Amino acid sequence: MSRSKDPIALSPHWHVDYRLEAELPEDTIVGTRFTIHLVFSALAVAALLVVGWLGAITLSWKKQIGDWERRIKENRTEIAEIDRLQRDYATESAKIDQAYALMRPRLYVSEFLTNVGRTRPEQMSIDLIDWNDAGIVVRGGLRERSERASRILGGYVDVLRKDDKIGPLFATISLTDIDRGTGTEALRFEIKFTFKEAK
Repeated sequence: MSRSKDPIALSPHWHVDYRLEAELPEDTIVGTRFTIHLVFSALAVAALLVVGWLGAITLSWKKQIGDWERRIKENRTEIAEIDRLQRDYATESAKIDQAYALMRPRLYVSEFLTNVGRTRPEQMSIDLIDWNDAGIVVRGGLRERSERASRILGGYVDVLRKDDKIGPLFATISLTDIDRGTGTEALRFEIKFTFKEAK
């Protein structure tokens, strides 16, 4: 129906139209109010679904947390026993480490002999290696004239001090005795290796 018609104007009909068209309901197939209600209802249902889903997740988490707390309470004695055992193991491990630190050799004999042999000059022979708690004494001979033998021995002691596998292990490395001896061509020597203080 058209609302632009004047209801009082004369029409070809035999009676006057007394309808109040402004108060009549809309005659469209889907009304504006229905569409607005439909949109807001859909939003409300979606919000309810989201809230319900979040509520279900929250309840599930609460149930899981309660289950784990119950398990923790049930196993509290076992956990305390495990903690006690760990403390005992740590104490025993510390004792073993301390005993190893006390008994550990400062130097392995095979390693020392290998390094002395590696650095030894060809003219030198080693007759005796004396080992005690204070250090090591190496005795031997050198078949050279006195002056040359002294230079070789001094150079050898310097090599020992600078060697990265021997030098750091000892506080001092020194040539303590040189003796030509009687009736022999070899010059006798003694090199003393003094251990560092134990920490």
